[in-house]
Order: sequence, then structure tokens, then C-alpha cells
Amino acid sequence: MYDWEKAEDTTTTWRIGDGTAAFYNYIYQVVAGFTEHDTFRSNQIREGQITREEAMALVKQENRPRYANIKWYLDALGLDFADTIKTVNAIPRLYREA
Repeated sequence: MYDWEKAEDTTTTWRIGDGTAAFYNYIYQVVAGFTEHDTFRSNQIREGQITREEAMALVKQENRPRYANIKWYLDALGLDFADTIKTVNAIPRLYREA
């Protein structure tokens, strides 16, 4: 119908054109344990648009690291992918894993 542009590394069309989204969501997931996808889906649950089970299935997929997109973004900024990911992964966590 709308013929939306799609990224190869995600099934969603939400925020794919924003080169920073994959990177900052990776940081959010690593450091805080959640991403903007979790927030969006949580709002949909509260509005009665989807069930918690549907939301959990969606964020399981949406929160997977989009490494190819992150690499493209970091290359555009002139940052080394491996060094940057290593630095992000070394940030102390704000949560405890169960």
C-alpha cells in the first residue's frame, strides 16, 4: 500500500532511516536492559492495542543487535566498530540479570 522502505536487518519499518537508532538502542540494551522498543510496546499494551505476550515476542526480535547497521553508522562517523562495541560492552550495567 505505502511501499515503505525496509532495512535488510529488521522486519520493522519503525525508525529504520535513523542511523543512530540501532546504535543507541544497543547501548540502552547493554547498559539499562531495555530499549525504546520496550517502551513503545509497553505503551501499546497500556492502550490495549496488543497483548503482553505479543509485545514480548516483538521486542525479542526488535531488540536483537543490528550490527550491520551499527557498523555502517560508526563507519560514517569514522569510529572503529570493534573498539566502539568493546567500549560500550565495558560500561557498568544499571541492572542485574536474573
